[in-house]
Amino acid sequence: MKIVLQAGIVGLGLIAGGSAFAQDWAASCGHEPKAPTINVSNVTNYNSSVEHYTAYDKASRAYYACVAKAAHAKQTAISQKAAADMEPYKKTTTDVRNRITANLTKIQTELKAGGKKLGAKPKK
Repeated sequence: MKIVLQAGIVGLGLIAGGSAFAQDWAASCGHEPKAPTINVSNVTNYNSSVEHYTAYDKASRAYYACVAKAAHAKQTAISQKAAADMEPYKKTTTDVRNRITANLTKIQTELKAGGKKLGAKPKK
């Protein structure tokens, strides 16, 4: 789980760093928690480092969850707008396909009937 979270945060950093827009909505989640410095020089420092790590882990997960939720909302909105923008093109291509199919079917029916009338042998 920690590996996935770390990969997600790294990947998100690349996206967020790519544009001011992405940084703006990421900033609405507050500031990204700063990773603690680990000191294992003695037991007291080690124990303190474990506490700092635990606090960072909790805060970074909450921050990432906020950023991921905001990103998902933006991605959904973008997808919905794109789908709406594409609808006229989809409708036009569907209408053209339906007209062509109807024309081909009509012509094929007329040709079969004409061939039959003129004594053509049916194709197998």
